Amino acid sequence: MAQHSGSGPDGGAPPRWTVGGILSTTADYLAKKGASSPRLDAELLLGRVLSLPRVKLYVSFERELSTGELDLYRELVRRRSRLEPVAYILGAKEFFSLNFQVTRDTLIPRPETELLVDEALSLAGKHPDPPALSFVDVGTGCGAVAAALAANLPEASAEATDISAKALEVARRNLDALGLERVSLSEGNLMEAPLTAQSFDLVCANLPYVHSAAIPSLPPDVRDFEPFGALDGGPDGLDLYRRLFPQAAGRLKPGGALIVECQPGQFPALDTLAKSLGLVPRPPVTDLAGRMRIFSAAKP
Repeated sequence: MAQHSGSGPDGGAPPRWTVGGILSTTADYLAKKGASSPRLDAELLLGRVLSLPRVKLYVSFERELSTGELDLYRELVRRRSRLEPVAYILGAKEFFSLNFQVTRDTLIPRPETELLVDEALSLAGKHPDPPALSFVDVGTGCGAVAAALAANLPEASAEATDISAKALEVARRNLDALGLERVSLSEGNLMEAPLTAQSFDLVCANLPYVHSAAIPSLPPDVRDFEPFGALDGGPDGLDLYRRLFPQAAGRLKPGGALIVECQPGQFPALDTLAKSLGLVPRPPVTDLAGRMRIFSAAKP
């Protein structure tokens, strides 16, 4: 441990911690507490305390922390040791190269959901008239999907909904901070919210899809901290999708598509549901582990 002491033989002055030393010690400590990425967590928290990006920490290993910096870091580490998500501790999370404010009222954006954005952008790129393209992000949470799409489709008509007024407050702050004031937000249940457009080219959604019985077995930093309503999808995880699919089928433009995130085992049920509504399932999108993650279906 790269700890530096300025005390003499009589031990007068307290030991001083360097960046390198405290990162190593903290990573070991968080690993024992059950953190899934202890080194990364230690770096992100220290970066916040020192106002440094992670890469700069590696050229500052011999820098000593002041008493104030050390006290603040200990408080952040204490919170993480109780498995509070780092995103909630920092109040921010990056998604699709954009920075988002997150609170306990919103689900933390995840890398898998970037696949949903990728698929939507791929379909949008085939639209014959980009200025006429319209999309809605259903269950927007902190606004991550809506913002990522709007930032990359500057001519598109953009809307988003959520049943939570508190989540929409966070989404509005994020969209405004990113200069995406044009994205219209509506409070309501799925597509029952008061939407401006009557029909859409893209309906995107990352709704709760965890089986109710699986909630207790989720990692504690998810189960104990993230909003329950953003996780629980009912007995088979598809309660909300069974309600969304008919709404979307009725409001998709010809050639438009519904794009959702789900679990691999849910694809057969979603495939059957889509076909029953006259939608044509498209090839699934897999995540980095090769698991089917993004389901989509087109309206002929």
